[in-house]
Amino acid sequence: FDYTAGQYAFFDIGGVHSDPKGPIRHFTISSSPTEDFIMITTRIRDTPYKKRLSSLEESTIVKVRGPQGKFILHEDYSKPAVFLSGGIGVTPFRSMIKYATDRQLPIKIVMFDSNRNQENTLFKKEFDEYVNINRNIKTVYTITEEGEQKQGSQNTISSPTRQQWTGERGRIDKAMLTKHLTDDEIKNSIFYTCGPPGMTKAMQKLLEEDLHLPKDRIKV
Repeated sequence: FDYTAGQYAFFDIGGVHSDPKGPIRHFTISSSPTEDFIMITTRIRDTPYKKRLSSLEESTIVKVRGPQGKFILHEDYSKPAVFLSGGIGVTPFRSMIKYATDRQLPIKIVMFDSNRNQENTLFKKEFDEYVNINRNIKTVYTITEEGEQKQGSQNTISSPTRQQWTGERGRIDKAMLTKHLTDDEIKNSIFYTCGPPGMTKAMQKLLEEDLHLPKDRIKV
């Protein structure tokens, strides 16, 4: 199955009935073409499709249509890539960063990854490992939720790590970008944004209106 890092495909897993969004979903392929498996990453919600997906047994045959999409790394590696990620929107960036690391691509990548809280930050351990072996990669994490986690079984586990948070807080904005990017990086980079619709809309506005970047340097 040939695909390019960042592309998506449609997954027909069979046996899905009465799902308001239909029996088929499309997901970014979060694995890299350098890996010997296909990985998709999603939040399991209380819908017929997601319930079926979470209970699929090994060796179940599913239909995959794809790959599709042009949300892929640009070919001119002299231009840095800046990733603006929100929540589950980190999936194409996981594929791209893993691919760039495995292939030792000479491209600088800076990822700003925004999540509600630490518990919702996906792939962080992996990304931290890639940063250690790939000097071209830099990651900036930010969490948007204030206050402690609600009372629950995990409270005693997550409270100490929450106090040790060393990343940024708040939504990605102009101040955060200019703090971690040089003027040259802002002028020359290709910006990629992926996440919930409200977030990607805000990022487009930030890049076009606050940083005055041309649309041809923004991928959504």
